[in-house]
Amino acid sequence: MSINAKMAIAYALLIFMSLFWMLPFYVALVTSLKSHEETYTTNVLQPPSTIDVTPWISAWKSIERAFFNSIIVSLPSTFLCVMIGTLAGYYLSRHVSRATRTLFFLIAIATFIPYQILLIPMTMFLAHIGVMGTYLSFIIAYTILLSPWAALISSAFFMAIPKELEEASYIDGASALQTFFRVVLPVALPGIISTTIIIFMSIWNEFLFAVTLSTSPLIRTIQPEVANLRGTTTVAWNTLMAGSLIAILPPLIITLALGRYFISGLLAGALRGTR
Repeated sequence: MSINAKMAIAYALLIFMSLFWMLPFYVALVTSLKSHEETYTTNVLQPPSTIDVTPWISAWKSIERAFFNSIIVSLPSTFLCVMIGTLAGYYLSRHVSRATRTLFFLIAIATFIPYQILLIPMTMFLAHIGVMGTYLSFIIAYTILLSPWAALISSAFFMAIPKELEEASYIDGASALQTFFRVVLPVALPGIISTTIIIFMSIWNEFLFAVTLSTSPLIRTIQPEVANLRGTTTVAWNTLMAGSLIAILPPLIITLALGRYFISGLLAGALRGTR
């Protein structure tokens, strides 16, 4: 088989897989543009006979506050997770000792513990410090939950950076912090962006803690509010699909805008294994 034939088969498979992967998005889009009656009388793959934007308006009115609540929660939580995780990951990747190896191992364990186990202790802790029912409860919970994950991811990127860059900076008289922010951080920027995207998407899409900590509709985040769009007696599929598509917009926009950094960061981190 010639190289051109192999390339054609590979591209055909990739196109098929892409279309197959996009099928749920297509179903959600066409469903969101149908009337309530049409969602029950037509095939899910069938385009709407008449485009109806009423479900989008209804969904936005229902989740508008939750949408901005999620932004208020996700941005500072992501910033804190990435800042703490980046500093911790840099320290773990550069100061190799028995203590740091043990700490790295403990962070890895903490990362892969099912976070549902931490729901009750976390809720008790947040209630004890008096922040339940506020945005701060979400920010503290997500920072505690995802900072180890950010440290684990970022440490792999820092391992791929040659130590000679830092040694040259030290020779020029730079301090450790100056070296980190002026030399290491710019080089590791694709990895940091990749970490930021992963953490932001994890926070934005999180459901269990969002439901538990939403003690008031005033601070409820986007995912529980989208789930509430399903209705009571019958499922309003068109409104639910419209709300779901609105909910994915921030992660989608961020991924598309920073996609090239995300891919290069993942490749950079994949070139080096963990300890």
